Amino acid sequence: MFPSVHVAGGRVVHLVKDGQVPEPVRTDPVEAALAFQKQGATWLHLVMAEEEGNGGFDADTARRIIGTVDIDVQLMCRAGVVDDDSLARALDTGCNRLNLGRGSLADLRWCAAAIARHGERLGVSLPVRCTTGGLRVAGLGPGGDSGELGDVLRVLDRAGCARYVVTDVGREGTLSGPNLGLFHEVCARTPAAVLAAGGVTTLQDLRAVAALAPHGVEGVLVGRALYADAFTLPQALAAAVGHQPETAL
Repeated sequence: MFPSVHVAGGRVVHLVKDGQVPEPVRTDPVEAALAFQKQGATWLHLVMAEEEGNGGFDADTARRIIGTVDIDVQLMCRAGVVDDDSLARALDTGCNRLNLGRGSLADLRWCAAAIARHGERLGVSLPVRCTTGGLRVAGLGPGGDSGELGDVLRVLDRAGCARYVVTDVGREGTLSGPNLGLFHEVCARTPAAVLAAGGVTTLQDLRAVAALAPHGVEGVLVGRALYADAFTLPQALAAAVGHQPETAL
């Protein structure tokens, strides 16, 4: 189970639905990360949520958060990792692994080459729009689109992508329940590990996602529910531990 810390402007934010307008939270990201560590987290999902045009991503803040905690950190930069130089900056923050975000998906050929070079240290964030016309991978900006889900998966699977963070962006930050069908479908389409995100509201939601472990879901990301005190991190860990592989907790 991965507690999430989303950061923009040096503060914790919530990304709601397509995340175009992050909601600020009166929380310092270092304090949030340390609190999750104290409560028993072994992994942290850190998202640098700056939008396109705001100078890429805040590598200094990412480095400060990662350097403060003693647990493993999975970093995702929403917009700023788009070429070899910015990829090197992200990897140099000290993160244990990095997920390529929406900005990266604008160039799938570059993503595939980066994955082929860096192996299991790189994964990909797949923000999925569930539309009447099918499943689309969202891009940056209002209405941004990176392609049909199956097409994106074929390119990245061929490169050997180790894992995907899969989010139904229509449920992100809404506390409306996870899209279990989407997670199941992505697992059926790829041999890579799937980390489920978006909409988790209750401990029963966590148990339902964890029950998908035999199908390929190897972890779940939880953000807003923890900040809203819907449950505690120790309760979440206890809810997931009976279902998830030990390495995913």
